[in-house]
Amino acid sequence: MGGRSLDGKATLWTYIKNYKFNSIFIKNFLVVLFLLMVPLACVHYLVYQYNDSAMRREVSRSSLSELTRIRDTVDIIINEAESLSIRLGTVSDVDLFLRSERLDYPLDYSTIERIRRIQDLLRISILTNPYVSSIQLYFAKTDYLVSETNAGSLDKYRYEWWYHDYLATKDTHKFWIRTIDSPQDEEPEVVLFRLLPVSGANQEGLMTVSVGAKQLEPLMKGMTPEQEIYIVDRQGQIVFTHDPTRIHQSIGNYHPEWDADRFDRTFSHVTRNRDGRSTVVSAVPSRGRDWTFLSAIPLERYESSQNRLRSFIALLIVTGVVTSLIIAFLISVKTYRPIHSILSLLANNLPAQRDNEKNTAGALNELKYIAAAIVQSSEQKKEMEQELERRYELMSKAQSIALQAQINPHMLYNTLEAVNWKVMRLTGGKNEASSMIHALSRLLRLSLSTGNNVIPLRTEIEHARLYVEVQQMHYKDELEVIWKINESIFDYLTVRLTLQPIIENAIYHGIKPSGRPGVITITGYEDTRSVILRIKDNGVGIGFLQAERINQSFGSDQIKEADHIGLMNVNRRIGLIFGKGCGLKISGKEGEGTIVELRLPKQI
Repeated sequence: MGGRSLDGKATLWTYIKNYKFNSIFIKNFLVVLFLLMVPLACVHYLVYQYNDSAMRREVSRSSLSELTRIRDTVDIIINEAESLSIRLGTVSDVDLFLRSERLDYPLDYSTIERIRRIQDLLRISILTNPYVSSIQLYFAKTDYLVSETNAGSLDKYRYEWWYHDYLATKDTHKFWIRTIDSPQDEEPEVVLFRLLPVSGANQEGLMTVSVGAKQLEPLMKGMTPEQEIYIVDRQGQIVFTHDPTRIHQSIGNYHPEWDADRFDRTFSHVTRNRDGRSTVVSAVPSRGRDWTFLSAIPLERYESSQNRLRSFIALLIVTGVVTSLIIAFLISVKTYRPIHSILSLLANNLPAQRDNEKNTAGALNELKYIAAAIVQSSEQKKEMEQELERRYELMSKAQSIALQAQINPHMLYNTLEAVNWKVMRLTGGKNEASSMIHALSRLLRLSLSTGNNVIPLRTEIEHARLYVEVQQMHYKDELEVIWKINESIFDYLTVRLTLQPIIENAIYHGIKPSGRPGVITITGYEDTRSVILRIKDNGVGIGFLQAERINQSFGSDQIKEADHIGLMNVNRRIGLIFGKGCGLKISGKEGEGTIVELRLPKQI
């Protein structure tokens, strides 16, 4: 894998980089983070929702309670004003005035005293009822108006503000309530109209009891300055509110989202107005009138505390996220550690798998990689067992060939020794023939020794020199062998009978067919990893294609029993003992000679 640490071991980030989101670490991290974050987010969400809902319920409850208090207070005031009108309408002086057909001017003393007594009664009623701003008595027969401060003919006063409503309603109602602008201060007043006398068929008089805005406004104050409070009738018309310009208008002009059909029942809920702001709307019907008391409280006033709570929850969420990330990372690292150990072990002990990691990382995760490595290791084990079994068979076959090859030359070796002694007796001492026979017998003795098949190069070179000595006795001056072997390689190991078959091949297949004196150069040296022996002749040479076919045949597993000392057998025996990368390689050029390169491992 790429991105390894300085000691060659793959780090955690290496696997994350290679496997990305397929990595077991990433998946475990996300799962743990999810398990930590979801409950945390749910708890914070539920806390916020519960607090928000509790706040809305509390505001709705408080608004409804405050509105109920206002409703009860206003109902009491109106009821007291109505009772006051009934009581005043039954006073004897008022009744006598109603029966008067006309008034003679100047007024007599008894009439003036009656008017004074009525005015005193009105003033006392106003003083004892602080919400009543004025009381008027109108006597239709005499067209006379009496108030707590004045008395006289109707044409002496500003009467239009109530008189037209009186004329329009007197034939259908005995008692009604209107909101009318007062002529004195031009402020709205809730006016109670009652026809007089209270009992009787012919009502020839009128009493008005006015409850002024100044008296009602303190009662209509809500919980907050932003709260709007309305008194509306069943048709949705505004009877009274703080803003005089809205009186007598439809509530739908200012709050179209409010449903007038629900004004006959008590409710309190949160709605959104045209500006998109949330508002707590409450409604309480009057107990004695066809009125409904409405309240509207913007939640913006309470959202500051919600915003603080929201900020605090956001801080908790950020803290929770950071904490969850740290905890999820630590848990993932701890659970990933055994997998990391297995991956490191596989990477260090399976080179082939390690080289293939980058190719498979995109499609695998760590578990699949481990499974693939185990499968590959199992397959490699089977391949090694099969290779060992095949090599064992080949070794057995080679050993059989070698044993068979020893039987015939052994008799020849004993015979040559007997011939050597016979020649020396007949010739009276050593001569060329006896020397050749003696060298040949020594060569056979070295070849037929039953010691280790792996010998030092020193011994193999000695064996090759004996063979060359015999051949030079035969070819006289037609064969020259040049030895250029570095003595530093003498102690390295080689397989018995590797150099002599190559020299023999150079003589009989290279030099002899050429018909000219032969020169064989044997060079030996070492590089950083191997020991190299190069045997070069000046024989007939070899073509490129033929050399390639021979080099390819060196990979064959077959051992030819009839030609057991051939180049292929030499190459195969070297490969069986030293493994791949060791053996023979042939090159050359037709007419110029052949080069056989022997490569051995540097083993002592």
